[in-house]
Amino acid sequence: MSKENVEVAARWYEVATSKTELMAAMPRTMSFCHPDVEWSAPEDGTTYRGREGVRQRLEEWLESFGDYSFEVERIIDCGGDEVLVVATEVGRGATSGAEVRSTDYELLTFRDGMIVRIREFYDEANALEAAGLSE
Repeated sequence: MSKENVEVAARWYEVATSKTELMAAMPRTMSFCHPDVEWSAPEDGTTYRGREGVRQRLEEWLESFGDYSFEVERIIDCGGDEVLVVATEVGRGATSGAEVRSTDYELLTFRDGMIVRIREFYDEANALEAAGLSE
């Protein structure tokens, strides 16, 4: 199953290159998500539930940027039903105009070939520990 999960993850992120493309691809993005999907946001611990919750999370995040890009650096097969995605986010604040650049770690859990859980991390050690990849 894990090879298929890596392939689904790669397809889910393949349009994630700009804010405009992300917004336009929202229906396609939702099609990769299980109806019971949950997304845990690291900023405040909020959990977004269902496809509409994922849509809300993405829209809220993207609203804070004038320009935004998300480039996948690597996808790591964690075995079983999880995949860790390491990416670089670059954005320019919608209000401040300040550029922000960060590494983002998203741990995806799959069920029935669809993404059922998204846990987002900004700290590599925490992401690796959650993925069961730390020493």
